[in-house]
Order: sequence, then C-alpha cells, then structure tokens
Amino acid sequence: MRNLMYRKAFSLFFFLFAFLIQGLFAQSEDVVIIDSEYAQKQQVMDNLPSGASIIEVPSTGNPWNSIRTYLEQNRTAQAIHLFANTSYNAIQLGGKTYDSNAVDQEFELSMMEGLYQGTHLQLLIYDCNLGSNPEGLSLLKKISDKAYMNIAVPTQCSSVFGADVDFDHTTMNQPIHNSILQ
Repeated sequence: MRNLMYRKAFSLFFFLFAFLIQGLFAQSEDVVIIDSEYAQKQQVMDNLPSGASIIEVPSTGNPWNSIRTYLEQNRTAQAIHLFANTSYNAIQLGGKTYDSNAVDQEFELSMMEGLYQGTHLQLLIYDCNLGSNPEGLSLLKKISDKAYMNIAVPTQCSSVFGADVDFDHTTMNQPIHNSILQ
C-alpha cells in the first residue's frame, strides 16, 4: 500500500515537473521574420527583446515556404513581425520582389491558409511605405486574402523604430499585437 502511494506521489510530481518545464520552454506567440537583405537588419536585431524567435529568410528558395514550414512546426505562434525592404507597391523577400502580379503567381501563400485554426495569424509589416498609399494597401489585402492572415501596417510613420509606431490599418479589422521592438 505504501509503495503504491509513493508511486502515485512520484507520478504526480513528474507530471507537475513536466508541465512546468513545458511552460518554461513553450514557443513564443511572436516570431520575427527578417529578410537577409533588409537594410536595417542590425538595428532590428539590436532592438528585439532577448529570447525572441527569429527566422532570417535567405535570398534563395521560397520565402513563404520557409515561413509556412516554421509555423507548421510552431503552432503557438500568433503574430509574425516581418522586416523586409519595400517600395510603395511591393515587398522584397527572399531575393524576390512581390508586387501584385507576383502575389497572384505565388502558390505558397494559399498554402498558409491551412494554418488557420480559428484565429487568424497576425502579420505585422514594419514599414512606412506600403501603408501610406492605395497601391500598397491593395497589395496587402491581396496577400491577406490568399494567406488568410490579418495583416497590419502603419499608415503614417517616419520610422518603425519609434515608440509611437501605430499599426492602424488591418486587412481583416481584427485586433493586433503590439510592436515587438523595445
């Protein structure tokens, strides 16, 4: 009887210990995606919180496949913080320029819809160009529709490193996470 009691106590202790360890090492809800050719990459790296999950997208391969693969393996991720060079109507990611035509041709974006689990993933794009004009907002809406993500972008800013960066435009009118930059 006493032996059974010790085994139950040990089992309970082991379960609680495993639960605690899982909580300590659980993946973050936030992931930072940074293009390897991003002009302000070092400044971003210097301003991220310690322990942030960071994926650097190389200039070879399909960037959306890399992002999807990470998200499939890390289902707790809810917010993607994207740092990539842009223009008024395009995003440069993984050595490719994604304008409206390139987004139409990108099959990996529609594969991301399979990650939807009742909550739209949030894609926060850290840029002051795309959100400031109709062409950029149209591009973001197209990406959002294909990937089934709520995309957020500031519409008026001079630097994404300012404390007052406001992701005031969303493609699905859902609440968004705050800036990951300190």
